[in-house]
Amino acid sequence: MTADDAWALQPYQRGEGGCYLEHIRAGVRWTAEDDHRWLVFSGGDTHREYPTRSEAESYRQVAEAQGWWHCREVAARTLTETFARDSYENLRFGLWRFHDALGAWPAEVFVVGWAFKQQRFQWHAAALGWPAERFHYIGVNDPPDLAAAQAGESQALRDFLADPHGRQGRLAAKRHARNPFGHQPPAHWQALGWLTRLVPGEAF
Repeated sequence: MTADDAWALQPYQRGEGGCYLEHIRAGVRWTAEDDHRWLVFSGGDTHREYPTRSEAESYRQVAEAQGWWHCREVAARTLTETFARDSYENLRFGLWRFHDALGAWPAEVFVVGWAFKQQRFQWHAAALGWPAERFHYIGVNDPPDLAAAQAGESQALRDFLADPHGRQGRLAAKRHARNPFGHQPPAHWQALGWLTRLVPGEAF
Protein backbone atom coordinates (compact mmCIF):
# COMPACT_ATOMS: atom_id res chain seq x y z
CA MET A 1 0.00 0.00 0.00
CA THR A 2 1.25 3.50 -0.85
CA ALA A 3 0.35 6.94 0.48
CA ASP A 4 -1.80 7.41 -2.64
CA ASP A 5 -4.11 4.50 -1.78
CA ALA A 6 -6.00 6.52 0.83
CA TRP A 7 -6.89 9.26 -1.66
CA ALA A 8 -9.18 9.59 -4.67
CA LEU A 9 -6.56 11.01 -7.02
CA GLN A 10 -6.70 12.04 -10.64
CA PRO A 11 -4.01 10.53 -12.90
CA TYR A 12 -1.93 13.72 -12.83
CA GLN A 13 -1.96 13.63 -9.00
CA ARG A 14 -0.26 10.25 -8.63
CA GLY A 15 2.47 10.35 -6.03
CA GLU A 16 0.95 13.31 -4.21
CA GLY A 17 -0.94 11.50 -1.43
CA GLY A 18 1.78 11.92 1.16
CA CYS A 19 2.10 15.61 0.25
CA TYR A 20 -1.57 16.25 1.08
CA LEU A 21 -1.08 14.56 4.42
CA GLU A 22 1.71 17.04 5.14
CA HIS A 23 -0.58 19.96 4.24
CA ILE A 24 -3.17 18.77 6.74
CA ARG A 25 -0.61 18.14 9.45
CA ALA A 26 0.96 21.57 8.94
CA GLY A 27 -2.44 23.25 9.26
CA VAL A 28 -3.29 21.35 12.42
CA ARG A 29 0.04 21.99 14.09
CA TRP A 30 0.08 25.65 13.15
CA THR A 31 -3.41 26.08 14.60
CA ALA A 32 -2.37 24.32 17.79
CA GLU A 33 0.34 26.92 18.44
CA ASP A 34 -2.21 29.59 19.45
CA ASP A 35 -5.58 29.12 21.16
CA HIS A 36 -7.00 32.02 19.13
CA ARG A 37 -6.34 30.37 15.79
CA TRP A 38 -8.99 28.54 13.78
CA LEU A 39 -8.49 26.00 11.01
CA VAL A 40 -10.73 25.96 7.93
CA PHE A 41 -10.63 22.95 5.62
CA SER A 42 -11.98 24.05 2.23
CA GLY A 43 -13.14 22.00 -0.76
CA GLY A 44 -16.42 20.93 -2.29
CA ASP A 45 -17.97 17.78 -3.78
CA THR A 46 -15.90 17.99 -6.96
CA HIS A 47 -16.18 14.45 -8.37
CA ARG A 48 -19.38 12.61 -9.26
CA GLU A 49 -17.87 9.24 -8.34
CA TYR A 50 -17.47 10.38 -4.71
CA PRO A 51 -20.86 11.82 -3.73
CA THR A 52 -20.83 11.21 0.01
CA ARG A 53 -17.97 13.37 1.26
CA SER A 54 -16.55 16.71 0.21
CA GLU A 55 -12.84 17.42 -0.08
CA ALA A 56 -13.00 19.48 3.13
CA GLU A 57 -14.73 16.71 5.05
CA SER A 58 -12.16 14.23 3.75
CA TYR A 59 -9.34 16.40 5.10
CA ARG A 60 -11.01 16.51 8.49
CA GLN A 61 -11.46 12.74 8.41
CA VAL A 62 -7.73 12.36 7.76
CA ALA A 63 -6.93 14.58 10.74
CA GLU A 64 -9.26 12.49 12.89
CA ALA A 65 -7.62 9.26 11.70
CA GLN A 66 -4.22 10.68 12.62
CA GLY A 67 -5.43 11.67 16.09
CA TRP A 68 -4.89 15.31 15.15
CA TRP A 69 -1.16 14.63 15.57
CA HIS A 70 -1.51 14.86 19.37
CA CYS A 71 -3.26 18.23 19.03
CA ARG A 72 -6.85 17.10 19.63
CA GLU A 73 -7.85 20.50 20.96
CA VAL A 74 -7.71 21.77 17.36
CA ALA A 75 -10.80 19.70 16.48
CA ALA A 76 -13.01 22.13 18.41
CA ARG A 77 -11.54 25.03 16.40
CA THR A 78 -11.86 23.45 12.96
CA LEU A 79 -14.48 24.37 10.36
CA THR A 80 -15.24 22.78 7.00
CA GLU A 81 -16.21 24.76 3.92
CA THR A 82 -17.82 22.42 1.38
CA PHE A 83 -18.55 24.50 -1.74
CA ALA A 84 -15.18 25.64 -3.15
CA ARG A 85 -14.26 24.41 -6.62
CA ASP A 86 -10.89 26.10 -7.11
CA SER A 87 -8.20 28.02 -5.24
CA TYR A 88 -9.99 31.37 -5.51
CA GLU A 89 -13.09 29.90 -3.92
CA ASN A 90 -10.99 28.11 -1.30
CA LEU A 91 -9.94 31.54 -0.05
CA ARG A 92 -13.19 33.43 -0.63
CA PHE A 93 -15.54 30.79 0.74
CA GLY A 94 -13.14 29.93 3.55
CA LEU A 95 -13.34 33.54 4.70
CA TRP A 96 -17.12 33.47 4.57
CA ARG A 97 -17.30 30.18 6.46
CA PHE A 98 -15.21 31.74 9.20
CA HIS A 99 -17.32 34.89 9.24
CA ASP A 100 -20.63 33.04 9.39
CA ALA A 101 -19.40 30.78 12.20
CA LEU A 102 -17.73 33.44 14.35
CA GLY A 103 -19.48 36.65 13.42
CA ALA A 104 -16.33 38.54 12.38
CA TRP A 105 -13.63 38.55 9.75
CA PRO A 106 -10.28 37.07 10.78
CA ALA A 107 -7.55 39.43 11.92
CA GLU A 108 -5.08 37.59 9.68
CA VAL A 109 -5.26 34.81 7.14
CA PHE A 110 -2.66 32.05 6.73
CA VAL A 111 -3.07 29.69 3.79
CA VAL A 112 -1.30 26.31 3.89
CA GLY A 113 -0.61 24.53 0.62
CA TRP A 114 1.73 23.85 -2.27
CA ALA A 115 4.81 26.07 -2.27
CA PHE A 116 4.51 26.69 -6.02
CA LYS A 117 1.01 28.21 -5.62
CA GLN A 118 2.04 31.13 -3.41
CA GLN A 119 1.78 33.77 -6.11
CA ARG A 120 -1.65 32.54 -7.17
CA PHE A 121 -3.06 32.90 -3.65
CA GLN A 122 -1.49 36.32 -3.25
CA TRP A 123 -3.31 37.34 -6.42
CA HIS A 124 -6.57 35.93 -5.05
CA ALA A 125 -6.19 37.93 -1.85
CA ALA A 126 -5.54 41.08 -3.89
CA ALA A 127 -8.55 40.39 -6.13
CA LEU A 128 -10.73 40.12 -3.03
CA GLY A 129 -9.32 43.33 -1.64
CA TRP A 130 -7.84 41.56 1.36
CA PRO A 131 -5.03 43.64 2.96
CA ALA A 132 -1.63 42.28 1.94
CA GLU A 133 -0.21 42.77 5.42
CA ARG A 134 -2.92 40.49 6.80
CA PHE A 135 -2.35 37.66 4.33
CA HIS A 136 0.36 35.02 4.73
CA TYR A 137 1.16 31.90 2.72
CA ILE A 138 2.77 28.76 4.15
CA GLY A 139 4.22 26.67 1.32
CA VAL A 140 4.65 23.18 2.76
CA ASN A 141 6.03 21.21 -0.19
CA ASP A 142 5.80 20.68 -3.94
CA PRO A 143 4.47 17.72 -5.96
CA PRO A 144 6.87 15.07 -7.28
CA ASP A 145 6.52 16.32 -10.87
CA LEU A 146 7.15 19.97 -10.14
CA ALA A 147 7.92 20.86 -13.75
CA ALA A 148 4.49 19.70 -14.92
CA ALA A 149 2.82 21.44 -12.00
CA GLN A 150 4.57 24.70 -12.79
CA ALA A 151 3.57 24.48 -16.44
CA GLY A 152 -0.06 24.15 -15.42
CA GLU A 153 0.36 26.91 -12.88
CA SER A 154 1.64 29.29 -15.54
CA GLN A 155 -1.63 28.84 -17.45
CA ALA A 156 -3.70 29.25 -14.28
CA LEU A 157 -1.92 32.49 -13.45
CA ARG A 158 -2.58 33.83 -16.95
CA ASP A 159 -6.24 32.91 -16.62
CA PHE A 160 -6.65 34.56 -13.22
CA LEU A 161 -4.73 37.64 -14.34
CA ALA A 162 -7.23 38.09 -17.18
CA ASP A 163 -10.25 37.10 -15.04
CA PRO A 164 -9.42 37.65 -11.33
CA HIS A 165 -12.74 36.32 -10.03
CA GLY A 166 -12.89 33.39 -12.45
CA ARG A 167 -16.34 34.14 -13.81
CA GLN A 168 -15.75 33.57 -17.50
CA GLY A 169 -14.12 31.29 -20.04
CA ARG A 170 -11.83 28.49 -18.98
CA LEU A 171 -12.05 29.21 -15.24
CA ALA A 172 -15.84 29.25 -15.24
CA ALA A 173 -15.89 26.02 -17.26
CA LYS A 174 -13.59 24.33 -14.75
CA ARG A 175 -15.85 25.35 -11.88
CA HIS A 176 -18.88 23.98 -13.67
CA ALA A 177 -17.10 20.67 -14.26
CA ARG A 178 -16.09 20.50 -10.60
CA ASN A 179 -19.66 20.89 -9.39
CA PRO A 180 -21.35 17.71 -10.67
CA PHE A 181 -24.15 17.88 -8.08
CA GLY A 182 -25.01 21.54 -8.68
CA HIS A 183 -24.34 22.59 -5.08
CA GLN A 184 -24.45 26.33 -4.45
CA PRO A 185 -23.04 28.29 -1.51
CA PRO A 186 -25.15 30.88 0.29
CA ALA A 187 -25.95 33.82 -1.96
CA HIS A 188 -24.12 36.32 0.22
CA TRP A 189 -20.85 34.39 -0.27
CA GLN A 190 -20.97 35.18 -3.99
CA ALA A 191 -21.68 38.92 -3.88
CA LEU A 192 -18.81 41.20 -4.87
CA GLY A 193 -18.09 44.20 -2.69
CA TRP A 194 -18.33 42.06 0.44
CA LEU A 195 -15.18 43.46 2.04
CA THR A 196 -16.91 46.77 2.70
CA ARG A 197 -18.06 45.14 5.95
CA LEU A 198 -14.65 44.05 7.17
CA VAL A 199 -14.51 43.65 10.93
CA PRO A 200 -11.23 42.26 12.34
CA GLY A 201 -11.75 39.21 14.51
CA GLU A 202 -9.89 36.06 15.47
CA ALA A 203 -7.05 34.81 13.32
CA PHE A 204 -7.03 31.43 11.60
